[in-house]
Amino acid sequence: MSKFPYVGEAIKNLFKRPVTKKYPYTKVEAPKNYRGKIKFNESLCVGCGLCMKVCPAVAIAKKVENMEEGQKITLSFSLSSCTFCKFCADHCPKKAIELTEEYSMVSTDKEMLMVEGSFMKRLPVKLNDK
Repeated sequence: MSKFPYVGEAIKNLFKRPVTKKYPYTKVEAPKNYRGKIKFNESLCVGCGLCMKVCPAVAIAKKVENMEEGQKITLSFSLSSCTFCKFCADHCPKKAIELTEEYSMVSTDKEMLMVEGSFMKRLPVKLNDK
């Protein structure tokens, strides 16, 4: 038995073509039903908070700011905490959340791994009793 049993295999593979894909130069299409980066459509959201309640990773935050014309609601999705389980999208009554096929989310900046959206929630008009 040789001291270095894999040397012959290594030399043989030096002259073969690589088996790996040349990503990112050659993009690969995501498989069907892949759960990638979150897309949030704030124009459909009603601010019910159901997505936050079902998120097992606690990756969704809601910020409410009182303003003169109503409440400004901002939902933030932290992709650095997200497990891409799709519970938020499945439970959203207005289908404001969807998971795309985008899989390239590598970043050292946490701000690049945040998906946010804001909308105004109008307060009901108070009628004066006379």
